[in-house]
Amino acid sequence: MPETGLTVTVTLAVLAAALLHAGWNALIRGAGDKGLYTLLLHACSGFLAIFALLFLGLPAAASWPYVVASALLHTLYIAWLMRAYDGGQLAVSYTLMRGVPPLLVALVSAPVLGESLGMGGWLGIAAICGGVLGIGFAGGLTPGRALAHPASRAALLNALVIAAYTVVDGIGARLSGNPLGYACSLFVCEPLLILAWQYRQRGPAMRAYFRSHWRLGVAGALCSTSAYATILWAMTLAPVAMVAALRESSVVFAVLIGSLWFKEGRLRPGLLAGAGVVLGIFLLRG
Repeated sequence: MPETGLTVTVTLAVLAAALLHAGWNALIRGAGDKGLYTLLLHACSGFLAIFALLFLGLPAAASWPYVVASALLHTLYIAWLMRAYDGGQLAVSYTLMRGVPPLLVALVSAPVLGESLGMGGWLGIAAICGGVLGIGFAGGLTPGRALAHPASRAALLNALVIAAYTVVDGIGARLSGNPLGYACSLFVCEPLLILAWQYRQRGPAMRAYFRSHWRLGVAGALCSTSAYATILWAMTLAPVAMVAALRESSVVFAVLIGSLWFKEGRLRPGLLAGAGVVLGIFLLRG
């Protein structure tokens, strides 16, 4: 059984994963064609995972139904991710996708995962999610105006998908006996349907883009696979809802990257939200 709280080791590992998560999202942010880069990143993740499985081995048979279920959910995730980043308010879309899922996971933790959260856990999750969502609306955009945009609606639907695969993967990783092998099996399976579907629609464009941008694809895949494999490992040692919430500190890293690299001018709200995240970490650690 996992611990009832977050150890120092798990906390630091999840924060490192959050930084990597922000890194691969920054690569999507800087890509000329965000949809094609998203496909390239997941294709590269699959190829890297195949080689990793040669050394890690496969997860236990009991976890394979969860690998399949998660792969189907991740197919939806990739499709909604491309819509959420297509011509929308990037900051709002990203924060909706990252700020809402931990609350949903926390709500089902007791009935589905058998993990009851104490007052500190609930307050910590609320502080982190509040800080994350605050970043997206720091520019004065109201929730009503944001949700009127199709990209924001796609992001909100994707939040439901993220919460669902988080719970599925939390259970699957624990049953696997090999969380890294579980993660790599998932990375191999998750892009198959979306790549086949997109290839039928835009095969020549995909081939040309993949040939010219594969190095960036590998860089993003290394960040993405390392980040999520770390998260799955952490979920075998700590409550899923706490790990899911702490992972979303990636938004603070993303805002810092956006301000310092892309000159988006969101440093002040990022630091204010970061204070909320730090408070949430202390509450979760308590």
